[in-house]
Amino acid sequence: MKNFFALSLAMALTFSGTVCAAETVVPEKDFDRLDTLASSVGKTLPEYTSNAVAKLEGVHGQAKIASGSDMFTEGRESNATCVVDKVDAGAVRYAQQKAEQTGGTMLTVVKLTAPGVNLADAQVALRIEGVKAGDNVTAYRSVKGEWTAVDVKAVADDNVTIDFPEKGIYAFIKMSGA
Repeated sequence: MKNFFALSLAMALTFSGTVCAAETVVPEKDFDRLDTLASSVGKTLPEYTSNAVAKLEGVHGQAKIASGSDMFTEGRESNATCVVDKVDAGAVRYAQQKAEQTGGTMLTVVKLTAPGVNLADAQVALRIEGVKAGDNVTAYRSVKGEWTAVDVKAVADDNVTIDFPEKGIYAFIKMSGA
């Protein structure tokens, strides 16, 4: 039993670094009030501590999304983290309309920020559940009420890397036939 527990703990520590960002998003001094912090941004505790969005109200089949790794800024890897937050129902409907217009299926729509980070030449890797290498995934950012295409740099199993020019609402769409 001890070996099983030790192996489980080792695996959790090994694989949690990619998705869990609590140590970078939540200061240790706030650990005792995590429930309050999570509810203040409309997230469940697991979503909040793993810097993810797993469910949006009124959206069925939405892909779970989380910040996947350290961001690239100013042309090199940094230890900065992209914060992934929920959006309101209006943004969801807006993204669903964009997916319909493009002939694709909305994977997810979220607000991405990186407080205190210089986003010059920034890229962010996002873990998006269900994406496969070779899928045709497009990304759009809402700019003054219009969707603007964002360069998708790479698509791999459960990962999409995009240019991240500034904070905002981002929609991810899987194109038909992909």
